[in-house]
Amino acid sequence: MKASTLFFCMIILLSACNSNSDNEAEVPLKNGIEKWELVRMTGSFINSETVGEDMEWQEYYLFNPNGTFFKSRKRDEVITQAMGTYEVLEEGDNKYYELTYETGKSLIASCYGNGKEILFYARGALNGTWNACDGPGLEYKLSSE
Repeated sequence: MKASTLFFCMIILLSACNSNSDNEAEVPLKNGIEKWELVRMTGSFINSETVGEDMEWQEYYLFNPNGTFFKSRKRDEVITQAMGTYEVLEEGDNKYYELTYETGKSLIASCYGNGKEILFYARGALNGTWNACDGPGLEYKLSSE
């Protein structure tokens, strides 16, 4: 119950932060395989932000037009991978991605423990929701590769 309340609070918060021009931005994942790389991690304390090589781990998603994804995380020279499916969902003007993991479930960055992960699209970035339950805030940007 608490997790679902946090989830809907996140939706309200993101919609309050978005301007109309953000909501009208082109939705990603329309042009073939797209790579989204982790670019920023935040903690629950003020000024607890890390970027680039200073982050605790490096990771990326590959989203395929057929509704599948691949995730790779490198932490302490160990690479862990996951695969699954995703859906692009809309809640009012907000867009988010619901990922369902088939493999690599240890990489799920979620509060729910249900094999799923939610990423919100806001201001040109995908943002994780793990920070709603004391996980790190994760921000991904579309790679130019």
